[in-house]
Amino acid sequence: MQNLFCQFRTSSLALGLLLTGCAPVTFDDLCCEGESEMKKLTAELCLIETPEDVHKASKRLKRRFDRLAQILIATRKFQGQVAESTAVGEALFVEMARIYEIPGVREAIEATQCEAVRSLDHRRK
Repeated sequence: MQNLFCQFRTSSLALGLLLTGCAPVTFDDLCCEGESEMKKLTAELCLIETPEDVHKASKRLKRRFDRLAQILIATRKFQGQVAESTAVGEALFVEMARIYEIPGVREAIEATQCEAVRSLDHRRK
């Protein structure tokens, strides 16, 4: 039994799913989580200067984009509620605009976003 618990504890994915599945989630909770993810993503994007930087960070970026997509999907059950624009969101927008101006980076970033966009499109139907 203790061995099983240790195996479970080491699985961050299972733990994350457990915590997310058990916690009551409100629209405000999701907004706070989204803000946190946007801050982390913005910090990652600030380090990008070349397409090679995107390739080096692609796994981390993909995780950030995927997590933001999950949060957006979770907010759909709160129809009619709209989050206000924040400084964090504006900073992310500015950073995305900056890196999209770097030759070759736009395509590399879009490749890391592909799965997140697909999940958003799929869940919309």
